[in-house]
Amino acid sequence: MKLNLEALKDASAFEKQGIQLPGYDVAAMQAKAKTNPKWVHFGPGNIFRVFIQRVADDMLADGKEWPITGVVLTNPEEIDKQLAPFDLLTLGVILSKDRTIRVLGGLGEALTSRREEDFKRLVQIFKDPGMTTMSFTVTEKGYAIHDSHGELLDIVKEDIDSDPCGYLKNTMSLTAGLLYNRYKANAAPINMVSTDNFSHNGDKLRDSVLTVAKGWQAKGAVEDGFVEWLKDGSKVAFPISVIDKITPRPSEEVSEYLAGLGFEDMGIDHVGRKPVAGFVNAEPTEYLIIEDKFAAPRPPFEDYGVYITDRETCDKFERMKVTTCLNPLHTALAVSGCLLHFPTIDSEMRDADLAKMVSILSYKESLPVVTDPGIVNPEEFLREVLEVRFPNAALPDNPARIAMDTSQKLPIRFGETIKEYIKREMDLNELKVIPLVFALWVRYLMGVADDGEPFTPSSDPLLEELQKHVEGINLGDSVDAHAVLKPILSNANIFGVDLYTTPLAEKVEKLFTRLIAAPGAVRTTIHEEIN
Repeated sequence: MKLNLEALKDASAFEKQGIQLPGYDVAAMQAKAKTNPKWVHFGPGNIFRVFIQRVADDMLADGKEWPITGVVLTNPEEIDKQLAPFDLLTLGVILSKDRTIRVLGGLGEALTSRREEDFKRLVQIFKDPGMTTMSFTVTEKGYAIHDSHGELLDIVKEDIDSDPCGYLKNTMSLTAGLLYNRYKANAAPINMVSTDNFSHNGDKLRDSVLTVAKGWQAKGAVEDGFVEWLKDGSKVAFPISVIDKITPRPSEEVSEYLAGLGFEDMGIDHVGRKPVAGFVNAEPTEYLIIEDKFAAPRPPFEDYGVYITDRETCDKFERMKVTTCLNPLHTALAVSGCLLHFPTIDSEMRDADLAKMVSILSYKESLPVVTDPGIVNPEEFLREVLEVRFPNAALPDNPARIAMDTSQKLPIRFGETIKEYIKREMDLNELKVIPLVFALWVRYLMGVADDGEPFTPSSDPLLEELQKHVEGINLGDSVDAHAVLKPILSNANIFGVDLYTTPLAEKVEKLFTRLIAAPGAVRTTIHEEIN
């Protein structure tokens, strides 16, 4: 068995293994999508392929034609290794006690902004008024146009000095440039839907695009009308959204399982350090909540398991998930798991200390400031996370994957809770796990595990900058923690607040001193703090 359009002609081979196939002619859909593009997606990675693409696949099966043009932004090899060999199909493997497997269509075309011909095609698509919806899963760092000190990144400065209609390097500059091409062609309305996993993603998308556009405006490179068009929510809509579905990197065990079913092409390849495959493994649970703020025709999301609701409900659900009931727990387990050599998140949940750590973090420190979104009960959501989702042994999620871009996640996952404590005049001295997580993260930046063995921290846009503050520190060294950590802990862009305006900075300094005392100090400190 193989995963491609030719193989789909023999449905019996798939059906024999209980694999669900698309309920439409995929080849015909892809041919039509090239002449009638309607929906563009930046970043067709794993969560897109198993969730957003599934939504499009369901729509197409019902005769609602919203095929997606997927755009790879970083390395063109992602198309060559992850999409093209499988004719843009994905094998979705849902991991629970009983695996379910499904062939997912939904992608009508795949392009990369890094190839000249594809870029020209992308500009053409953006000029087409029939293309009305653009969505994103580019991770938090994809929206970054400033460094940790609030200065424009050099790559963005270069883009602002470049032709707005030409090839641009930064993802937000590229987005702004494509929108300018659309504005000049017909100024047709469009929906810009970020589905990335961070707070107020649509607002961040709008702000980043507008910053680039205003940079061009200041240089006289674009008309004033372009900036006004971007600001007009009836012409260009930037709804916020909240997404939730744990989608680990492709698992070797799942690859071997698929080979046992007869698949010849479900091995795991790599694009740089990133593992890629024709399949995506994910948990069954999924949520997508989108603000009902659109400027143009859009896919009928609400008919396919997506909540379309008001901004207040999005905010409440987002706050519940991102700042309380899931994401902070993930980060806590990620950095501690890397330091303690845990292979998976579920294995950490079978460790008494780590399970207790995230329970205290969620129930005692974060839940008191959460707001009930109405559509989901926070305590029930949290209970499912701690008792079902994180301990799911069929979902082998790697702590190193979760630890990616932690500097970009901390202000939302923890900073919002700290600010809420301050706003409500609650006692920050009561917090034990939040400062422990901060100290563990700084300890993690050293790239030395609890046993003294070196490891490579996950990618992070601030990694090189931050590691300079802790370089040269060895376990057992006597260090001035205040001098070492002040440049980090005082950075409100990282923590949401300057920690030195709170009692937390001193706590982090003391904890860091204990964490570097000797091999084994991470395990000892965690145990002592949570008990």
